[in-house]
Amino acid sequence: MKVNMNFEVVILTHDDVRVMMLKDLLSNYYSLNVASVCQSAAEAIEYLNNHQPTIFFLDMEYAEVLRDVRKPPFVVGLCDSISVKKLKQHLSMGFFEIFCAPFKKKDLNSIMGKILNIYGTYNKVDQRVLQKVEEDNVLYNSEEPAAKSVFIHGTRNDETIRIVFDEVSYFTKVGNQVCVVFEDGERKYFRSNLKMFYAKFPKSKFQKINKSVVVNLDKVKKVVKNRVIIDKNTHFELSRSFKKAFMEMLSR
Repeated sequence: MKVNMNFEVVILTHDDVRVMMLKDLLSNYYSLNVASVCQSAAEAIEYLNNHQPTIFFLDMEYAEVLRDVRKPPFVVGLCDSISVKKLKQHLSMGFFEIFCAPFKKKDLNSIMGKILNIYGTYNKVDQRVLQKVEEDNVLYNSEEPAAKSVFIHGTRNDETIRIVFDEVSYFTKVGNQVCVVFEDGERKYFRSNLKMFYAKFPKSKFQKINKSVVVNLDKVKKVVKNRVIIDKNTHFELSRSFKKAFMEMLSR
């Protein structure tokens, strides 16, 4: 059974080789439909202002196009390499993610996984449906190693911070922000709701234990009744509604 969750994709690049590579990668996902390949800014502007695609892949040299179009929900930049300064600049313009050459399958898997989770959250798609779509599209099942970090906007001066998954102990909802606590005790705050933030992290490594807390499974020392213990000074309540999934993932 295939789930009816299809995403229309538009590509903007004048590089024919890049088009072929990207199409080849995207062909692995049955739920993606490449609706248009544009080779000029004018062509892309016309298409985007008359259609409503879900995902827009564009070469970074065409970034200014975003000022003149009805922006799709997920904008993914294509580039050979990018500096931290440029990355911050482009993320602030509305890019969802950056996909850098040599365009590896594992990196596209990571991007598509985030898109799927965010799309599902906002559209209230049943988690069983999302799981089925992930399985059919082979998301996160690449033979190549999974992503080890993610870039996220910080709260000061539009900074963009790389978060290395292995360095995170847990993160928790604090008002209208998310506080990430690292294994060395450092804390960083991000303007985000917990669902959106959690969608950026691999579920094989991070699990929600109650409505406000997500823990790194590798940092859990032990579980005593309904308490998840990170260290001698840090423990959290394990809610009944999250206990089964958490214990299953912890035992893998």
